[in-house]
Amino acid sequence: MFEIVLSITFFIIGYLIIFFAADVFLDNLKEVCILFGISPFIIGALIIGIDPEESIASIIAAINGLSYLAIGNVIGNSIFALTISFAIPAFFNKIDFKTIPQFYFILLYTCLFLILFGIIVNFGIFFIGIIAILIYFVYLIRNIKQFSKESSIGYSSTENYMKRDKNMQELKAESKTKKIILIIISFIAIFLGGELLIFAAEQIIIQTNIPETFFGLVIMAFITNVEELTLVIKSIKKKSIEIGLGGMIGKVIWNLTLTFGISAIFIVNFQFLWILFWNWFLLSIILIYFNFTSKKQSLVFRDGIALTLLLISFLTVNFAIVL
Repeated sequence: MFEIVLSITFFIIGYLIIFFAADVFLDNLKEVCILFGISPFIIGALIIGIDPEESIASIIAAINGLSYLAIGNVIGNSIFALTISFAIPAFFNKIDFKTIPQFYFILLYTCLFLILFGIIVNFGIFFIGIIAILIYFVYLIRNIKQFSKESSIGYSSTENYMKRDKNMQELKAESKTKKIILIIISFIAIFLGGELLIFAAEQIIIQTNIPETFFGLVIMAFITNVEELTLVIKSIKKKSIEIGLGGMIGKVIWNLTLTFGISAIFIVNFQFLWILFWNWFLLSIILIYFNFTSKKQSLVFRDGIALTLLLISFLTVNFAIVL
């Protein structure tokens, strides 16, 4: 009993660290984007989109022969990322944002095809993993080039940010170093809080008899998503939606390329399961929905309902396995 209480306490502490560090991280990251004239979307994709604990969880699972946990975590994590973090804010406010470049959706659809092939065909998943990793480097190179371009000419929406928040006009060049240091410290705090969260959760469920696919698709996927969910919800609240949106798109690409790719390299024996296919199908619907939503450049109440229904469908299918 004491051990469970201790683990729950660690879990709460881990989340509180993430919650408060997220404020410092987002406030300073937004200001740095303005000072350097860089797209918040690109910054979000390159920084918030990095998800090491997600990768570690799936890769270690694959190495230890838990292939369904590894693949399930990749799919489930992406579903959580694109539903709950945008559904909740959309219930309360209209969320306006710029159109997401089609380049990102082309990469995501390509990755979906690779994962489907890996799920259906029980051979060659090693080579599919290599291709997925290469796709991540295509994504990374493209973003770095865009980052360099915007750094040199100045991001076109900088003036809009300055007008929207008068306090930003008082920013001075000499504050850059201080803000970058605060970003690094708060990012480390968020990462450590996430690690504590995962450790505590694993201790809480270590004595339960939960199916491997359910553990990967739901429990592990949600736990490794908490810090990103917090960051996105806070970014929307702070009127920095481009940072949060870029972060989630970057995170999903990270999941479907690097995390899936490295995990696939270590998977030796993998057989088709319908539950993985249905979750893959649901993720495909969510991505297509986001592609459509990107074109209308907003998320409203009905989008919150649609994303919530998709999340409920995901949870219902997976809880049915356990029950």
